[in-house]
Amino acid sequence: MWLALHLGTCIVLTILVILGLTRHAEKRVNQFLILSRLGYLVMIISGVVLTIRTFSHNPLIISLKFILGIATIALIEISYGRKLERDTHHLIYWILGVVALITVGLGLTLVYL
Repeated sequence: MWLALHLGTCIVLTILVILGLTRHAEKRVNQFLILSRLGYLVMIISGVVLTIRTFSHNPLIISLKFILGIATIALIEISYGRKLERDTHHLIYWILGVVALITVGLGLTLVYL
């Protein structure tokens, strides 16, 4: 149940972030920011539960996944902040994408270990 919730939230959060960062109206960006925050709140809770339950199996990879998950959330916040400031430098979006892909890849690897 927790894994399904975590993976489902990951998919929904990805869609929300892409939609939020591609909006032009500040009001719409703020709406997607709030929805994204709710999404990663659920993701943090389910991630903590999964980490506690599986930490004894592979503590190094699980710790790395947890740290990358927090880094991904921080990069989402930074990206929204830059978007609201009208900063058009897109390097942060690329960094967010790479870190998010590594996090998802590591998470899917943990599912099959």
